Amino acid sequence: MLRSLFARPAVLASPLPMLRTYVTKQQAEITKSVLRSATIEVNPRTSQPEPLITLGDRQRLRNDPLLSQLVNMIMRDGKKMRAERFVQEALLDIRQHCNSDPYRLLSDAIEGVAPLMDTRSARQGSKVIQVPRALNLRQRRRRAIVWLLESAARRNERQMHLRLSGEIQAIINGTSGVLEKKLQLHKSVLANRSNIRTTKR
Repeated sequence: MLRSLFARPAVLASPLPMLRTYVTKQQAEITKSVLRSATIEVNPRTSQPEPLITLGDRQRLRNDPLLSQLVNMIMRDGKKMRAERFVQEALLDIRQHCNSDPYRLLSDAIEGVAPLMDTRSARQGSKVIQVPRALNLRQRRRRAIVWLLESAARRNERQMHLRLSGEIQAIINGTSGVLEKKLQLHKSVLANRSNIRTTKR
């Protein structure tokens, strides 16, 4: 099952552009170690076969910067293994429905909705103005993941991993409301671009 999860068939046509290569050499080595020890076990609570998060798989989730940030933002009450299981099951669901590399689709979805700039409040005399500012990579991803999780929480699926995978697929298909949030933020940045010169360096 996990062998098919991390396999790399041809990616489906997507409205989002391919911006960069997402898997480094170190991450590829971690993926190879996952493939050698991937198993599925029956969950005694539900009597259903579920993917077992092996040590190598957990290492990939924690070493990859994008997956690690996603897991940490999903995590509640310090239950990191539970958050890792949500992410892994969401990737498996994407793999099953799209027959494509789920990590690349997740990366394309987050890169596609991550804003390049944001606005912050600043004072100019007695007025409060909005000043655009550039975001670094981690800030861009954080904003995209926050929007992604908020939109996924409003979906109708009963299980967390199905809501997450459904929202990621909606972003790839261009039907998610998260894309509109990014557009509105960029419009706000353009409307306030004249305020950049008024701030102190």
